[in-house]
Amino acid sequence: MRHLPTFNSFWRGAVVAALALACPGRPLTAQEVYKSVDAEGHVVYSDRGATKTAPKTPVHVDQPDPAEVARLAKEQEVLKAEDQARAKQQAIDDKNKATDAHKKEVACTNARNYYFRLIDSRRIYHPTDNGDRVFYSDDDADALRQKAKQAMNRACGT
Repeated sequence: MRHLPTFNSFWRGAVVAALALACPGRPLTAQEVYKSVDAEGHVVYSDRGATKTAPKTPVHVDQPDPAEVARLAKEQEVLKAEDQARAKQQAIDDKNKATDAHKKEVACTNARNYYFRLIDSRRIYHPTDNGDRVFYSDDDADALRQKAKQAMNRACGT
């Protein structure tokens, strides 16, 4: 599984690229930096010493390689494009899932309504081509109700 960057890592890369382009060609040095260790054992760098007698620590920052900065910026663009494509695909998948759920709900409602209409009807008939009604026998009507119940159970998942 590939690790995908977060919003913060994208901006961190953009800041690094901007700083690399804005820095002069010589190494940079901080004026006063103090190094200390906190109560949990973490090393902390600050512009203020932990005590008044804390020694200063020299820190040298080298100019980043412009080719590496350009490579990182291009990599960030590619990762951003992948994130956008994944978000777009997720939106499409969510929409399709919602559409399928709606279709299933409509099919269930229609099957349920048909079944209850058959249950509530005393006599069931089907029309002929010329508009006459042909009534089902009691056995045929019961079979039709049973088929409607099975269709409702399939459509509603019960």
